[in-house]
Amino acid sequence: MKYVFGALPLLSTVSSYGQDALKYRFQLYDEEDGRIDVESHYLDYRLEGESTSFSLRLAVDSLSGETPVGSHLDGDPDTWRFQEIEDERRVVVTTIEQEVDEYTLSFEYARSIEDDYRSSAFTGKVSRQFNQKNTTVTGGISYGDDTVIATPGTSIQFDEDKSTLDLNFGISQILSRNTILDFNIGYGHSDGYLADPYRQISQIRTVTVFGRPVTRTFEYDENRPDELDRFVAKASVRHYVRPVNAALQASYRFFSNSDSVEGHTAELKWIQQVNPKFSVSPFVRYYQQTEADYYYPSLTGTGVDGHGMNDGSGAHYSSDYRLSSFDALTYGVRFSWDVREDLTLDLQWEHYEMDGRSSGTPDIFFPTANVVSLGAQWRF
Repeated sequence: MKYVFGALPLLSTVSSYGQDALKYRFQLYDEEDGRIDVESHYLDYRLEGESTSFSLRLAVDSLSGETPVGSHLDGDPDTWRFQEIEDERRVVVTTIEQEVDEYTLSFEYARSIEDDYRSSAFTGKVSRQFNQKNTTVTGGISYGDDTVIATPGTSIQFDEDKSTLDLNFGISQILSRNTILDFNIGYGHSDGYLADPYRQISQIRTVTVFGRPVTRTFEYDENRPDELDRFVAKASVRHYVRPVNAALQASYRFFSNSDSVEGHTAELKWIQQVNPKFSVSPFVRYYQQTEADYYYPSLTGTGVDGHGMNDGSGAHYSSDYRLSSFDALTYGVRFSWDVREDLTLDLQWEHYEMDGRSSGTPDIFFPTANVVSLGAQWRF
């Protein structure tokens, strides 16, 4: 989507429209207290033609650290198990765009490979401009075909499949020379193996052994439903504040799914053009979500008995803290510098905090992280 009006440099990231571009980004996600670290490298190349463009992205994510498994020690419900993990993800994304009169057609293919996961995704989009190019309407559909690989440490004996289908619709409207409004809605459906093969849940139960009652801690693999529907809506506005040569960007996003999870995200960003070559953009983002209807820190005292199945059948349960009720706050700042006409550098730092609101979920589950990224874009 391309806009041509005075506020453009402050209302969008650096554009390479009409030019070929090569971009590289390094990002380090670092959770405190020895939790998860992710080191990411992204390389993007975009080739622009008169009416056709081609994009290629290569990405490598290296992950290491420890994460809560979701179960506690035998007979000790206050001591939770953590597991050391190490993995690498390699991603290739190719995109072709074709402009036909007032329409823009695009097709994207993405392939992701990890030691225990394979993913292929196909996306098609069509957009059209109306109202002297002041209004752009976009529709898209994507399909994902994933495989969860049975490896040592997982709860599955054989590879498991899952598929996802997503539909989305969006409209972008130039309200004035200084203001743009965007609105997007989407629906998605997933089915197949939707559980996390590393997650477990504990239950302290009394059983009879040789006629005598014995109380012990049992551990069960989590069991999530094998179907999931989700809905998302997002509205955002970007306004150029001419007296101070800056722009304000505000957005709200609503999310819900058939697991009874509802999420609300509000974000504010201020883009300050310090001089023609340098800008500073502080931002803050707040997220709140409700817990899934099958979320339990443990099954003890819930009236739900664990079982040995994790194929979506039977009672559903998970102790994954990401399905609990929690708040998350992110704040940071981005610096962008046009070193010369064809080269832009940027540096971003952000701080992320999660706070749980579900009763019984230990605070140690929720991470605090710092994220630093450095990028360079060369246009030629």
